[in-house]
Amino acid sequence: MYKVLLVDDEPMIREGLRTLLEWESLGYEVVDTAANGKDALQKCEQHELDLIIVDIRMPEMNGLELIRTIRENGGTMHVLILSGYADFEYAKQAIVQRIDGYLLKPVDEDELMEYLQSLKKELDLEYETRQKRLDERQGIAEDDLKRLLVEGSIGSSLSQLSASPDWKEFELLLIKTHERNEEETAGHAQIKRRLSERLEQSGTGLAIAMEPYLLILLNKGLDNERFRQEMYAMIADACEGLASDFTVVSGGKAACNADIPAVYKKALERMKNRFFLESGQIIAEDPHLPGGSGDAKPDLTGTAEKLYLALEIVNREAIRQQIEESADAMKAIGFGEAEMKAAFVELVSAVLDKLASKRPELPVRDYRQRIPELFREYRISSLTRLVTAIIDQIADALDNSSADKQIKRMIDLIHRNYKENLKMETLAELFNYNSAYLGKLFKQVTGENFNTYLDKVRMEQAKILLEQGLKVYQVAEMVGYANVDYFHSKFRKYVGSSPSVFRKKES
Repeated sequence: MYKVLLVDDEPMIREGLRTLLEWESLGYEVVDTAANGKDALQKCEQHELDLIIVDIRMPEMNGLELIRTIRENGGTMHVLILSGYADFEYAKQAIVQRIDGYLLKPVDEDELMEYLQSLKKELDLEYETRQKRLDERQGIAEDDLKRLLVEGSIGSSLSQLSASPDWKEFELLLIKTHERNEEETAGHAQIKRRLSERLEQSGTGLAIAMEPYLLILLNKGLDNERFRQEMYAMIADACEGLASDFTVVSGGKAACNADIPAVYKKALERMKNRFFLESGQIIAEDPHLPGGSGDAKPDLTGTAEKLYLALEIVNREAIRQQIEESADAMKAIGFGEAEMKAAFVELVSAVLDKLASKRPELPVRDYRQRIPELFREYRISSLTRLVTAIIDQIADALDNSSADKQIKRMIDLIHRNYKENLKMETLAELFNYNSAYLGKLFKQVTGENFNTYLDKVRMEQAKILLEQGLKVYQVAEMVGYANVDYFHSKFRKYVGSSPSVFRKKES
Protein backbone atom coordinates (compact mmCIF):
# COMPACT_ATOMS: atom_id res chain seq x y z
CA MET A 1 0.00 0.00 0.00
CA TYR A 2 1.28 3.45 -0.95
CA LYS A 3 0.96 5.92 1.93
CA VAL A 4 -1.07 9.10 1.50
CA LEU A 5 -1.32 12.34 3.53
CA LEU A 6 -4.39 14.59 3.06
CA VAL A 7 -3.77 18.29 3.78
CA ASP A 8 -6.63 20.82 3.94
CA ASP A 9 -7.70 23.41 6.49
CA GLU A 10 -11.37 22.42 6.18
CA PRO A 11 -12.23 19.31 8.26
CA MET A 12 -15.19 18.41 6.05
CA ILE A 13 -12.99 18.33 2.95
CA ARG A 14 -10.37 16.19 4.70
CA GLU A 15 -12.99 13.71 5.82
CA GLY A 16 -14.70 13.85 2.45
CA LEU A 17 -11.48 12.94 0.67
CA ARG A 18 -10.83 10.14 3.14
CA THR A 19 -14.24 8.56 2.51
CA LEU A 20 -14.69 9.49 -1.17
CA LEU A 21 -12.87 6.42 -2.46
CA GLU A 22 -12.05 2.89 -1.40
CA TRP A 23 -8.37 3.78 -1.16
CA GLU A 24 -7.12 0.31 -0.35
CA SER A 25 -8.73 -1.21 -3.44
CA LEU A 26 -6.66 1.27 -5.47
CA GLY A 27 -3.44 0.34 -3.68
CA TYR A 28 -3.29 3.32 -1.30
CA GLU A 29 -3.63 3.89 2.43
CA VAL A 30 -4.55 7.26 3.96
CA VAL A 31 -2.16 7.20 6.91
CA ASP A 32 -2.89 10.70 8.26
CA THR A 33 -4.38 14.14 7.67
CA ALA A 34 -3.13 17.67 8.37
CA ALA A 35 -4.93 21.01 8.82
CA ASN A 36 -2.17 23.29 7.49
CA GLY A 37 1.34 23.35 6.06
CA LYS A 38 3.17 23.34 9.39
CA ASP A 39 1.10 20.41 10.61
CA ALA A 40 1.81 18.62 7.33
CA LEU A 41 5.59 19.06 7.71
CA GLN A 42 5.45 17.31 11.08
CA LYS A 43 3.40 14.48 9.58
CA CYS A 44 5.98 14.13 6.79
CA GLU A 45 8.62 13.43 9.43
CA GLN A 46 6.40 10.82 11.11
CA HIS A 47 5.48 8.85 8.00
CA GLU A 48 7.31 7.57 4.93
CA LEU A 49 4.87 9.11 2.44
CA ASP A 50 4.39 8.29 -1.23
CA LEU A 51 1.73 10.91 -2.01
CA ILE A 52 0.47 14.19 -0.56
CA ILE A 53 -2.84 15.71 -1.64
CA VAL A 54 -2.66 19.35 -0.54
CA ASP A 55 -4.89 22.40 -0.66
CA ILE A 56 -3.30 25.51 -2.20
CA ARG A 57 -4.80 28.03 0.26
CA MET A 58 -4.23 27.38 3.99
CA PRO A 59 -3.40 29.52 7.04
CA GLU A 60 0.12 29.73 8.55
CA MET A 61 1.77 27.96 5.60
CA ASN A 62 0.03 27.59 2.24
CA GLY A 63 0.33 24.66 -0.13
CA LEU A 64 3.05 26.17 -2.34
CA GLU A 65 5.20 27.01 0.68
CA LEU A 66 4.70 23.49 2.00
CA ILE A 67 5.75 21.87 -1.28
CA ARG A 68 8.78 24.16 -1.62
CA THR A 69 9.91 23.32 1.93
CA ILE A 70 9.44 19.59 1.36
CA ARG A 71 11.56 19.69 -1.79
CA GLU A 72 14.27 21.77 -0.11
CA ASN A 73 14.40 19.16 2.65
CA GLY A 74 14.90 16.40 0.10
CA GLY A 75 11.34 15.05 0.03
CA THR A 76 10.62 13.14 -3.18
CA MET A 77 7.01 12.06 -2.62
CA HIS A 78 4.40 12.72 -5.29
CA VAL A 79 2.01 15.69 -4.92
CA LEU A 80 -1.53 16.44 -6.08
CA ILE A 81 -2.79 20.01 -5.56
CA LEU A 82 -6.34 20.99 -4.62
CA SER A 83 -7.50 24.47 -5.62
CA GLY A 84 -10.61 26.51 -6.17
CA TYR A 85 -11.30 27.77 -9.71
CA ALA A 86 -10.08 31.26 -8.84
CA ASP A 87 -6.75 29.87 -7.57
CA PHE A 88 -6.07 27.60 -10.53
CA GLU A 89 -3.61 29.92 -12.32
CA TYR A 90 -1.88 30.57 -8.98
CA ALA A 91 -1.63 26.81 -8.38
CA LYS A 92 0.19 26.32 -11.69
CA GLN A 93 3.20 28.05 -10.14
CA ALA A 94 3.80 24.77 -8.33
CA ILE A 95 4.95 23.14 -11.57
CA VAL A 96 8.53 24.10 -10.73
CA GLN A 97 8.18 22.08 -7.52
CA ARG A 98 7.51 18.81 -9.40
CA ILE A 99 3.83 18.25 -8.78
CA ASP A 100 1.80 15.47 -10.40
CA GLY A 101 -1.54 17.17 -11.05
CA TYR A 102 -4.25 19.66 -10.12
CA LEU A 103 -7.73 18.92 -8.80
CA LEU A 104 -10.42 21.57 -8.78
CA LYS A 105 -12.77 21.76 -5.81
CA PRO A 106 -15.22 20.22 -5.34
CA VAL A 107 -13.19 17.11 -6.12
CA ASP A 108 -14.67 14.87 -8.78
CA GLU A 109 -14.51 11.20 -7.74
CA ASP A 110 -13.77 9.89 -11.24
CA GLU A 111 -11.07 12.47 -11.86
CA LEU A 112 -9.31 11.67 -8.60
CA MET A 113 -9.52 7.96 -9.33
CA GLU A 114 -7.95 8.45 -12.76
CA TYR A 115 -5.08 10.41 -11.22
CA LEU A 116 -4.49 7.72 -8.60
CA GLN A 117 -4.59 4.86 -11.10
CA SER A 118 -2.10 6.61 -13.38
CA LEU A 119 0.11 7.56 -10.46
CA LYS A 120 0.14 4.00 -9.15
CA LYS A 121 1.81 2.82 -12.37
CA GLU A 122 4.60 5.34 -11.76
CA LEU A 123 4.91 4.34 -8.11
CA ASP A 124 5.07 0.66 -9.05
CA LEU A 125 7.83 1.34 -11.56
CA GLU A 126 9.77 3.46 -9.05
CA TYR A 127 9.46 0.72 -6.44
CA GLU A 128 10.68 -1.97 -8.83
CA THR A 129 13.64 0.19 -9.88
CA ARG A 130 14.59 0.95 -6.29
CA GLN A 131 14.22 -2.68 -5.32
CA LYS A 132 16.37 -3.84 -8.21
CA ARG A 133 19.15 -1.42 -7.25
CA LEU A 134 18.81 -2.42 -3.61
CA ASP A 135 18.94 -6.12 -4.44
CA GLU A 136 22.07 -5.60 -6.52
CA ARG A 137 23.85 -3.66 -3.76
CA GLN A 138 22.61 -6.08 -1.12
CA GLY A 139 23.73 -9.08 -3.15
CA ILE A 140 27.26 -7.76 -3.56
CA ALA A 141 27.52 -6.66 0.09
CA GLU A 142 26.07 -9.96 1.28
CA ASP A 143 28.58 -11.99 -0.71
CA ASP A 144 31.47 -9.86 0.52
CA LEU A 145 30.35 -10.02 4.15
CA LYS A 146 29.87 -13.78 4.03
CA ARG A 147 33.31 -14.14 2.49
CA LEU A 148 34.77 -12.01 5.27
CA LEU A 149 33.10 -14.05 8.01
CA VAL A 150 34.00 -17.41 6.48
CA GLU A 151 37.32 -16.77 4.76
CA GLY A 152 38.52 -13.54 6.36
CA SER A 153 38.94 -11.76 3.00
CA ILE A 154 37.61 -8.23 2.53
CA GLY A 155 35.67 -7.60 -0.70
CA SER A 156 35.42 -4.37 -2.66
CA SER A 157 31.97 -3.42 -1.37
CA LEU A 158 33.13 -3.59 2.27
CA SER A 159 36.22 -1.58 1.40
CA GLN A 160 33.97 1.07 -0.12
CA LEU A 161 31.84 1.07 3.03
CA SER A 162 34.90 1.63 5.20
CA ALA A 163 35.96 4.54 2.99
CA SER A 164 32.54 6.17 3.24
CA PRO A 165 32.22 8.98 5.84
CA ASP A 166 28.85 7.50 6.87
CA TRP A 167 30.57 4.31 8.08
CA LYS A 168 32.81 5.45 10.89
CA GLU A 169 32.41 2.23 12.89
CA PHE A 170 30.40 -0.97 12.75
CA GLU A 171 28.03 -2.74 15.15
CA LEU A 172 26.80 -6.22 14.32
CA LEU A 173 23.37 -7.55 15.30
CA LEU A 174 22.24 -11.16 15.02
CA ILE A 175 18.52 -11.99 14.84
CA LYS A 176 16.84 -15.36 15.41
CA THR A 177 13.18 -15.48 14.49
CA HIS A 178 10.93 -17.90 16.36
CA GLU A 179 8.06 -19.70 14.66
CA ARG A 180 5.61 -22.16 16.19
CA ASN A 181 4.66 -23.83 12.92
CA GLU A 182 6.35 -24.70 9.65
CA GLU A 183 4.23 -22.30 7.59
CA GLU A 184 5.78 -19.28 9.32
CA THR A 185 9.32 -20.14 8.23
CA ALA A 186 8.53 -18.91 4.73
CA GLY A 187 8.56 -15.38 6.13
CA HIS A 188 12.33 -15.36 6.72
CA ALA A 189 13.14 -13.94 3.28
CA GLN A 190 10.36 -11.36 3.59
CA ILE A 191 11.69 -10.20 6.96
CA LYS A 192 15.14 -9.75 5.44
CA ARG A 193 13.64 -7.74 2.56
CA ARG A 194 11.74 -5.51 4.96
CA LEU A 195 14.87 -4.89 7.00
CA SER A 196 16.89 -4.12 3.88
CA GLU A 197 14.34 -1.56 2.72
CA ARG A 198 14.15 0.17 6.11
CA LEU A 199 17.92 0.24 6.56
CA GLU A 200 18.34 1.60 3.05
CA GLN A 201 15.77 4.35 3.71
CA SER A 202 17.35 5.35 7.01
CA GLY A 203 20.92 4.95 5.74
CA THR A 204 21.93 3.08 8.89
CA GLY A 205 23.19 -0.25 7.60
CA LEU A 206 22.50 -3.41 5.63
CA ALA A 207 20.87 -6.78 6.31
CA ILE A 208 21.95 -10.20 5.07
CA ALA A 209 20.83 -13.78 5.62
CA MET A 210 23.21 -16.02 7.59
CA GLU A 211 20.99 -19.07 8.09
CA PRO A 212 19.46 -19.78 10.51
CA TYR A 213 19.92 -16.13 11.45
CA LEU A 214 19.53 -12.67 9.98
CA LEU A 215 22.46 -10.32 10.37
CA ILE A 216 22.42 -6.52 10.47
CA LEU A 217 25.61 -4.52 10.04
CA LEU A 218 25.10 -0.98 11.37
CA ASN A 219 27.20 2.04 10.47
CA LYS A 220 27.25 3.28 14.05
CA GLY A 221 27.15 1.89 17.56
CA LEU A 222 24.13 1.42 19.81
CA ASP A 223 25.47 3.65 22.60
CA ASN A 224 22.57 6.06 22.08
CA GLU A 225 19.52 4.63 23.85
CA ARG A 226 17.09 6.26 21.43
CA PHE A 227 18.88 4.73 18.43
CA ARG A 228 18.90 1.35 20.21
CA GLN A 229 15.13 1.54 20.71
CA GLU A 230 14.59 2.68 17.12
CA MET A 231 16.55 -0.32 15.85
CA TYR A 232 14.58 -2.73 18.02
CA ALA A 233 11.31 -1.17 16.79
CA MET A 234 12.51 -1.52 13.18
CA ILE A 235 13.23 -5.23 13.67
CA ALA A 236 9.91 -5.76 15.43
CA ASP A 237 8.09 -4.02 12.59
CA ALA A 238 9.88 -6.17 10.01
CA CYS A 239 8.89 -9.36 11.88
CA GLU A 240 5.26 -8.28 12.32
CA GLY A 241 2.95 -10.98 10.96
CA LEU A 242 5.87 -13.13 9.76
CA ALA A 243 7.34 -14.51 13.01
CA SER A 244 5.88 -15.38 16.40
CA ASP A 245 8.76 -13.70 18.19
CA PHE A 246 12.44 -12.97 17.77
CA THR A 247 15.67 -12.65 19.73
CA VAL A 248 18.28 -10.04 18.79
CA VAL A 249 21.79 -9.83 20.21
CA SER A 250 24.73 -7.52 19.55
CA GLY A 251 28.23 -8.80 19.10
CA GLY A 252 29.55 -5.35 19.91
CA LYS A 253 31.31 -2.64 17.90
CA ALA A 254 34.03 -3.09 15.30
CA ALA A 255 36.43 -0.28 14.49
CA CYS A 256 37.20 -1.65 11.02
CA ASN A 257 36.38 -4.49 8.60
CA ALA A 258 39.00 -6.74 10.12
CA ASP A 259 37.19 -6.66 13.49
CA ILE A 260 33.85 -7.83 12.09
CA PRO A 261 34.56 -11.62 12.33
CA ALA A 262 35.34 -11.24 16.06
CA VAL A 263 32.09 -9.43 16.86
CA TYR A 264 30.18 -11.96 14.73
CA LYS A 265 31.69 -14.76 16.81
CA LYS A 266 30.68 -12.94 19.99
CA ALA A 267 27.12 -12.54 18.73
CA LEU A 268 26.95 -16.28 17.95
CA GLU A 269 28.09 -17.11 21.49
CA ARG A 270 25.38 -14.89 22.98
CA MET A 271 22.75 -16.31 20.65
CA LYS A 272 23.54 -19.85 21.81
CA ASN A 273 22.08 -18.86 25.18
CA ARG A 274 18.93 -17.31 23.68
CA PHE A 275 16.72 -19.63 25.78
CA PHE A 276 17.77 -17.60 28.82
CA LEU A 277 17.46 -14.18 27.16
CA GLU A 278 14.48 -11.87 27.56
CA SER A 279 12.53 -10.36 24.70
CA GLY A 280 11.79 -6.69 24.15
CA GLN A 281 15.38 -5.47 23.85
CA ILE A 282 18.66 -5.83 22.02
CA ILE A 283 20.88 -8.01 24.21
CA ALA A 284 24.39 -6.55 24.38
CA GLU A 285 25.68 -8.43 27.43
CA ASP A 286 26.21 -12.08 28.26
CA PRO A 287 23.37 -13.63 30.32
CA HIS A 288 24.11 -14.69 33.89
CA LEU A 289 24.34 -18.48 33.71
CA PRO A 290 25.47 -19.94 37.03
CA GLY A 291 26.93 -23.40 36.56
CA GLY A 292 26.43 -26.25 38.96
CA SER A 293 27.38 -29.82 39.51
CA GLY A 294 26.47 -32.07 36.63
CA ASP A 295 25.17 -34.65 39.12
CA ALA A 296 22.82 -32.24 40.91
CA LYS A 297 19.10 -32.63 40.23
CA PRO A 298 16.06 -30.61 41.32
CA ASP A 299 13.60 -32.15 43.76
CA LEU A 300 10.81 -32.69 41.25
CA THR A 301 8.96 -35.15 43.50
CA GLY A 302 8.79 -32.66 46.36
CA THR A 303 7.81 -29.83 44.00
CA ALA A 304 5.07 -31.97 42.43
CA GLU A 305 3.66 -32.66 45.90
CA LYS A 306 3.67 -28.96 46.78
CA LEU A 307 2.09 -28.04 43.46
CA TYR A 308 -0.63 -30.63 43.98
CA LEU A 309 -1.42 -29.31 47.45
CA ALA A 310 -1.49 -25.73 46.10
CA LEU A 311 -3.96 -26.95 43.48
CA GLU A 312 -6.15 -28.64 46.07
CA ILE A 313 -6.67 -25.35 47.89
CA VAL A 314 -6.55 -23.36 44.61
CA ASN A 315 -3.72 -21.11 45.87
CA ARG A 316 -2.61 -19.48 42.64
CA GLU A 317 0.17 -17.44 44.22
CA ALA A 318 1.70 -20.60 45.69
CA ILE A 319 1.42 -22.29 42.29
CA ARG A 320 3.34 -19.50 40.56
CA GLN A 321 5.92 -19.39 43.32
CA GLN A 322 6.62 -23.13 43.10
CA ILE A 323 7.06 -22.97 39.30
CA GLU A 324 9.37 -19.93 39.46
CA GLU A 325 11.45 -21.47 42.26
CA SER A 326 11.76 -24.69 40.24
CA ALA A 327 13.02 -22.76 37.20
CA ASP A 328 15.54 -20.87 39.36
CA ALA A 329 16.74 -24.13 40.93
CA MET A 330 17.22 -25.77 37.52
CA LYS A 331 19.10 -22.75 36.22
CA ALA A 332 21.31 -22.62 39.34
CA ILE A 333 22.51 -26.19 38.88
CA GLY A 334 23.32 -25.59 35.21
CA PHE A 335 20.35 -27.06 33.38
CA GLY A 336 20.22 -26.23 29.69
CA GLU A 337 17.16 -25.78 27.49
CA ALA A 338 16.52 -29.47 26.78
CA GLU A 339 17.02 -30.48 30.42
CA MET A 340 14.68 -27.77 31.70
CA LYS A 341 11.94 -28.72 29.27
CA ALA A 342 12.27 -32.39 30.17
CA ALA A 343 12.17 -31.54 33.88
CA PHE A 344 9.01 -29.43 33.54
CA VAL A 345 7.36 -32.17 31.48
CA GLU A 346 8.16 -34.61 34.30
CA LEU A 347 6.84 -32.15 36.90
CA VAL A 348 3.53 -31.51 35.11
CA SER A 349 3.09 -35.23 34.41
CA ALA A 350 3.61 -36.06 38.11
CA VAL A 351 0.95 -33.53 39.12
CA LEU A 352 -1.48 -34.94 36.55
CA ASP A 353 -0.83 -38.50 37.80
CA LYS A 354 -1.85 -37.42 41.30
CA LEU A 355 -4.93 -35.67 40.00
CA ALA A 356 -5.97 -38.72 37.98
CA SER A 357 -6.09 -40.85 41.13
CA LYS A 358 -7.44 -38.22 43.54
CA ARG A 359 -9.82 -36.30 41.26
CA PRO A 360 -11.40 -38.74 38.81
CA GLU A 361 -13.99 -36.12 37.81
CA LEU A 362 -11.36 -33.93 36.14
CA PRO A 363 -10.55 -34.29 32.39
CA VAL A 364 -6.88 -35.12 33.05
CA ARG A 365 -6.44 -36.46 29.52
CA ASP A 366 -7.17 -32.99 28.10
CA TYR A 367 -4.39 -31.48 30.23
CA ARG A 368 -1.93 -34.19 29.17
CA GLN A 369 -2.52 -33.23 25.54
CA ARG A 370 -0.98 -29.82 26.28
CA ILE A 371 2.36 -31.26 27.42
CA PRO A 372 3.93 -31.31 23.91
CA GLU A 373 3.48 -27.52 23.83
CA LEU A 374 6.29 -27.25 26.39
CA PHE A 375 8.86 -28.53 23.90
CA ARG A 376 7.94 -25.78 21.42
CA GLU A 377 8.75 -22.88 23.77
CA TYR A 378 11.97 -21.01 22.95
CA ARG A 379 12.49 -18.90 26.07
CA ILE A 380 12.68 -19.81 29.72
CA SER A 381 10.20 -17.05 30.57
CA SER A 382 7.64 -18.31 28.05
CA LEU A 383 8.21 -21.91 29.22
CA THR A 384 7.41 -21.05 32.84
CA ARG A 385 4.41 -18.99 31.70
CA LEU A 386 3.05 -21.96 29.79
CA VAL A 387 3.58 -24.35 32.72
CA THR A 388 1.79 -21.83 34.96
CA ALA A 389 -1.03 -21.50 32.41
CA ILE A 390 -1.56 -25.28 32.32
CA ILE A 391 -1.60 -25.54 36.12
CA ASP A 392 -3.87 -22.47 36.30
CA GLN A 393 -6.25 -24.16 33.88
CA ILE A 394 -6.45 -27.12 36.25
CA ALA A 395 -6.95 -24.72 39.16
CA ASP A 396 -9.85 -23.12 37.28
CA ALA A 397 -11.47 -26.53 36.87
CA LEU A 398 -10.93 -27.36 40.55
CA ASP A 399 -12.23 -23.97 41.60
CA ASN A 400 -15.34 -24.35 39.48
CA SER A 401 -15.86 -28.01 40.36
CA SER A 402 -15.07 -27.92 44.08
CA ALA A 403 -17.44 -30.07 46.10
CA ASP A 404 -19.05 -27.23 48.01
CA LYS A 405 -19.73 -25.17 44.89
CA GLN A 406 -21.03 -28.06 42.82
CA ILE A 407 -23.26 -29.38 45.56
CA LYS A 408 -24.57 -25.88 46.25
CA ARG A 409 -25.52 -25.68 42.58
CA MET A 410 -27.28 -29.03 42.90
CA ILE A 411 -29.15 -27.89 46.01
CA ASP A 412 -30.23 -24.68 44.28
CA LEU A 413 -31.35 -26.70 41.28
CA ILE A 414 -33.41 -29.06 43.49
CA HIS A 415 -35.15 -26.19 45.26
CA ARG A 416 -36.04 -24.55 41.96
CA ASN A 417 -37.03 -27.72 40.11
CA TYR A 418 -38.33 -30.14 42.75
CA LYS A 419 -41.47 -30.92 40.72
CA GLU A 420 -39.35 -32.21 37.79
CA ASN A 421 -38.27 -35.84 37.36
CA LEU A 422 -34.84 -35.31 38.94
CA LYS A 423 -32.41 -38.25 38.98
CA MET A 424 -28.83 -38.49 40.18
CA GLU A 425 -27.71 -40.06 36.89
CA THR A 426 -29.06 -37.13 34.90
CA LEU A 427 -27.47 -34.52 37.15
CA ALA A 428 -24.14 -36.36 37.19
CA GLU A 429 -24.05 -36.21 33.41
CA LEU A 430 -24.86 -32.49 33.46
CA PHE A 431 -22.18 -31.77 36.06
CA ASN A 432 -19.65 -34.00 34.25
CA TYR A 433 -19.24 -36.31 37.26
CA ASN A 434 -19.40 -40.02 37.87
CA SER A 435 -22.87 -40.57 39.42
CA ALA A 436 -21.58 -42.67 42.32
CA TYR A 437 -18.86 -40.12 43.08
CA LEU A 438 -21.32 -37.22 42.91
CA GLY A 439 -23.73 -39.05 45.21
CA LYS A 440 -20.92 -39.52 47.72
CA LEU A 441 -20.00 -35.81 47.57
CA PHE A 442 -23.66 -34.85 47.99
CA LYS A 443 -24.02 -36.90 51.16
CA GLN A 444 -20.74 -35.55 52.57
CA VAL A 445 -21.98 -31.97 52.20
CA THR A 446 -25.70 -32.34 53.03
CA GLY A 447 -25.66 -35.38 55.33
CA GLU A 448 -28.45 -36.91 53.21
CA ASN A 449 -28.68 -39.20 50.23
CA PHE A 450 -29.83 -37.40 47.09
CA ASN A 451 -33.27 -39.05 46.94
CA THR A 452 -33.90 -38.45 50.63
CA TYR A 453 -32.97 -34.79 50.31
CA LEU A 454 -35.22 -34.40 47.24
CA ASP A 455 -38.15 -36.08 49.06
CA LYS A 456 -37.73 -33.77 52.06
CA VAL A 457 -37.71 -30.66 49.86
CA ARG A 458 -40.88 -31.89 48.14
CA MET A 459 -42.58 -32.63 51.46
CA GLU A 460 -41.83 -29.15 52.81
CA GLN A 461 -43.34 -27.62 49.70
CA ALA A 462 -46.32 -30.03 49.90
CA LYS A 463 -47.03 -28.88 53.46
CA ILE A 464 -47.14 -25.27 52.31
CA LEU A 465 -49.54 -26.10 49.48
CA LEU A 466 -51.78 -28.21 51.73
CA GLU A 467 -51.96 -25.33 54.23
CA GLN A 468 -53.19 -23.19 51.35
CA GLY A 469 -56.20 -25.56 50.97
CA LEU A 470 -55.23 -27.36 47.75
CA LYS A 471 -56.54 -30.88 47.19
CA VAL A 472 -54.18 -33.79 47.82
CA TYR A 473 -54.01 -34.94 44.17
CA GLN A 474 -53.25 -31.36 43.10
CA VAL A 475 -50.42 -31.09 45.61
CA ALA A 476 -48.99 -34.47 44.63
CA GLU A 477 -48.73 -33.38 40.99
CA MET A 478 -47.32 -29.96 41.87
CA VAL A 479 -44.45 -31.42 43.90
CA GLY A 480 -43.46 -34.06 41.34
CA TYR A 481 -45.46 -37.24 42.17
CA ALA A 482 -47.57 -38.60 39.35
CA ASN A 483 -48.90 -41.38 41.61
CA VAL A 484 -51.09 -40.07 44.47
CA ASP A 485 -50.75 -43.27 46.52
CA TYR A 486 -46.96 -43.02 46.30
CA PHE A 487 -47.22 -39.40 47.45
CA HIS A 488 -49.37 -40.56 50.41
CA SER A 489 -46.75 -43.06 51.52
CA LYS A 490 -43.88 -40.57 51.19
CA PHE A 491 -45.79 -37.87 53.07
CA ARG A 492 -46.65 -40.22 55.90
CA LYS A 493 -43.02 -41.37 56.10
CA TYR A 494 -41.54 -37.87 56.43
CA VAL A 495 -44.36 -35.94 58.14
CA GLY A 496 -45.89 -38.64 60.32
CA SER A 497 -49.47 -38.31 59.08
CA SER A 498 -51.44 -38.53 55.86
CA PRO A 499 -51.81 -35.44 53.66
CA SER A 500 -55.54 -35.25 54.41
CA VAL A 501 -55.05 -35.37 58.17
CA PHE A 502 -52.29 -32.75 57.94
CA ARG A 503 -54.53 -30.40 55.93
CA LYS A 504 -57.40 -30.71 58.41
CA LYS A 505 -55.07 -30.20 61.31
CA GLU A 506 -53.62 -27.02 59.82
CA SER A 507 -56.96 -25.57 58.64
